[in-house]
Amino acid sequence: MHQLINGSAFSRICLIAILGGFAIFGFAIGVLMSPPTEIIGMDRLSELTCLQMAGTPDRAVAVLLGFDEAQLAALQQLLVPGDVIFAWGYGLVFFGVLGLLTARLSGRWQRVGAVIMWAPLVASLFDVFEDIGLHRMVTTVAEGGTGILPVVVLLTTISASLKYLFLAVVAPAYGVAGAVKAFKTDRRLRSIGLYVFVVLVAYSMMQKPFSEIPACF
Repeated sequence: MHQLINGSAFSRICLIAILGGFAIFGFAIGVLMSPPTEIIGMDRLSELTCLQMAGTPDRAVAVLLGFDEAQLAALQQLLVPGDVIFAWGYGLVFFGVLGLLTARLSGRWQRVGAVIMWAPLVASLFDVFEDIGLHRMVTTVAEGGTGILPVVVLLTTISASLKYLFLAVVAPAYGVAGAVKAFKTDRRLRSIGLYVFVVLVAYSMMQKPFSEIPACF
């Protein structure tokens, strides 16, 4: 892994991941998620965070009963395939950014980075598990039922929690700390641009969970 990270091919892999991630972002948001979002309303998307963190069937049903039939159908489309595809967009972008940062570090910082740079993709995987669980819950209520299986809600909340742990805590913590560390030894203009990009991406990943989750409790 050390030889791979320090090779010229690794930087190209990271750049391809970043560009591919942004392409997936554009497709997911513009094509898959925009139509259902118009039906649901942007102001109501934060309620999905509360659904993610519901933990119990009663709380999940309480959230979903606030949506009408058309909005429930739109939520199904928003989650699958919309958010399933979207998840790999942010995962690839953050992976690529952390990879480029790790390549500019050395010693223990690089060894740690070689592991943590995969955290965004692990978060994407848990996001997919979460979306499957959310889709099952929405489908149950959309079909007129309220008997959501407790195990579905619990596994969904666990998946969401692990997603946010990797995406909004572990990866940003290393990204910001690594950018500060790298800045001390590499102050080339393009490197500074990378550090700024790392911090901006880290902040964008932290903003949603830290602002929306507390409001659910």
